[in-house]
Amino acid sequence: MKTDDIGSPDAAGVEIERLPFVCPESWPSWRKWVYIALVSYCDCLTFLVSMMLAPSVPQVLATFRPGGGGKPLGSFSVTVYILGFCIGPLLLAPLTDIYGRTRLYRVYIVGYIILTVACGLSPSLETLIVFRFFAGCFGGAPMAIGGAVIADMYPPGERMRPMACYSAGTMLGPTLGPVLGGIITGGLDWRWVFWIASILAGIAALGLFFVLPESHLPTLIRRHTRTSVTARQGGFESQTQESVHAEAFVTAVLTRAISLPGRIAFFHVPCALILVLICVFNGLTNMILSSLGSVYQTAYGFPTTTAGLSYLGIGLGGLTALAFARQMTRSVAVKFGGKTGAERPENALPFLFIVGPLGSAGLLWYGWSLEERLHWIMPIIGLFFFGFTYLSIRLATQIILVEAVPNFSASALAAHTVASSIGGAFLPLGTFPLYELVGYGWGNTVVAATNLAVCLIPLAMFAIARQQGSKWSMEVSLWIAE
Repeated sequence: MKTDDIGSPDAAGVEIERLPFVCPESWPSWRKWVYIALVSYCDCLTFLVSMMLAPSVPQVLATFRPGGGGKPLGSFSVTVYILGFCIGPLLLAPLTDIYGRTRLYRVYIVGYIILTVACGLSPSLETLIVFRFFAGCFGGAPMAIGGAVIADMYPPGERMRPMACYSAGTMLGPTLGPVLGGIITGGLDWRWVFWIASILAGIAALGLFFVLPESHLPTLIRRHTRTSVTARQGGFESQTQESVHAEAFVTAVLTRAISLPGRIAFFHVPCALILVLICVFNGLTNMILSSLGSVYQTAYGFPTTTAGLSYLGIGLGGLTALAFARQMTRSVAVKFGGKTGAERPENALPFLFIVGPLGSAGLLWYGWSLEERLHWIMPIIGLFFFGFTYLSIRLATQIILVEAVPNFSASALAAHTVASSIGGAFLPLGTFPLYELVGYGWGNTVVAATNLAVCLIPLAMFAIARQQGSKWSMEVSLWIAE
């Protein structure tokens, strides 16, 4: 086997069998699962902190706006973190396809810890918002890099199970964040949200610096090739030539790396449509997540310390999706694509429009249970079904993009993260105005109908794929020229 298929000109023509290191796909299974647990923890941390501050907003406003007012800025101090997700993956994650995973992971965690501590030390609300934004920029990086690490370790067709387990962090973070934030709000000062987040990030830093190895095969090959050339040509002279070369081309390399997610999003229609779907769907999801605690405090009189428990339904739904969505997606892909159907991303499209209506049903259950003030457990049951759909669609769209852009998986996931973050940052701004205008019942009916409408996107894509056959493919061919 040669690495010409990997998509790296530096690695072209090198035979993997003759390399002095073990290919990441050949690592022992137990090692892979240790690394999956680590990158999943980093993902969980990102989502945990995004929602931990929500119950503390009244305390934040009491500190910085003791005379009252400032509610829009208080809410923005929560959502601005999600807005930062649009920047971090776009700048950091694509560079991992060129410079490797571990180097960028370490840059992320150091910056994240510094900015999280800065949030806790903020002297004003405006300063807190600025630091939260930049913390979100760094915090969004694992959302794109983690999936790429899994793609490094598993070949196409074998990634669904590890990707599903990795996505546990994506589901647990938003579920545990409000619960933990509510406890902190009730027993400690709001600044302890950031002290605790810094401690949790410090644990992640230990793993990223001392446990996680480089998994990007082209980077490993480039490092080996560079070391061999240095040994043959003489250390000082070779390093000097390399330094000059790096200085001459660094701007071009950075520009190309940052442009990769844009090329995926704007120059390939199938991938662009998947990104539109996840943009809208994640926005709808964050409409529920960002308002759920406040809704339960208003509708059912839950105190701040227990309002976070309302997130358990959507969390349990997500965990159920982890158990069953992988096999369901694979079964659907095999049914429509044959025994090798799981290796072609377009065969996963039917799963999206099959599971989508379940989420709309859950939203209707949730909204009208609130509207009629049924027992508080009833809306949570409805959100169980929506939580199942949420993680199923998020997982399936990640898999589709990773398989569609096999040579630049981090860039594909960066595009996924940016698209989901744009929707997640801005659509929730309309949640409470919608509820105030038409109530919980009709408001969530609008959300459910929108969810159902975007599920028509994969349905249309699959219909076109079946009609055109081999002429239609989701795979994107990207190349970084020297």
